[in-house]
Amino acid sequence: MPAYQINWSYNGENGPEHWGQICSEFEIAEVGEKQSPINIKQQEVTALTGNPLTLSHSEIQYTVKRIENSVHLFPQEPNQTLELNGDIYTLVAFHAHIPSEHLLDGKTHPIEWHFVHENSRGEKLVLGAFMDVGTGVSIDMTELRRVFPEVFQDFSVEREVSLNIADFLPEEKAYYTYEGSLTTPPTVEGVRWVLLKDRQTIGHVAHKAFEKVIGGTNRPVQPLNNREIKFYE
Repeated sequence: MPAYQINWSYNGENGPEHWGQICSEFEIAEVGEKQSPINIKQQEVTALTGNPLTLSHSEIQYTVKRIENSVHLFPQEPNQTLELNGDIYTLVAFHAHIPSEHLLDGKTHPIEWHFVHENSRGEKLVLGAFMDVGTGVSIDMTELRRVFPEVFQDFSVEREVSLNIADFLPEEKAYYTYEGSLTTPPTVEGVRWVLLKDRQTIGHVAHKAFEKVIGGTNRPVQPLNNREIKFYE
């Protein structure tokens, strides 16, 4: 996508508070009642039973390129899946936001990964995974932090990396779920969010490298508007 086609940003006159006014396709950002991200108040969630996540991930090749204001990774094989409530969703792409977009009890996290999935009906489910920054590193980001700045500087540049997204996810799969929207324009609704409670840890060097490229890419939290947030432990 050529840079000149970008007509929204994370600050200034085309920032999040103005997305709904940029064009008719983006109006939902202003008038929608099920927008994302949100602040999850853990004392107000509803317990959920009998709905575990079934994840099927393996190491495959991903194409890395800049899309709009961020860097996205696209699986080269349609075989990375998530099953929930008897529905199978296939991974179509993933990206990150720094700092996190969703909040837990008003707290932000250093980074939040969004793994965008779709089922056979075209319905979207986004698996969200927070990460901490520290010394107890649980995933090696060396290759990703090298290619992020390379692709971000030029829309025509693509790179390939081999990775297993299972490495991005905590061992325990307790999660929060609610109905929301995409967090970038057009912020279409009807998106099922599944946010993992536990977190992996990346190193300070990796976080700083990502921050230089995609720092400040978080949409502010949106009104809950009486939506129910469920929690599976």
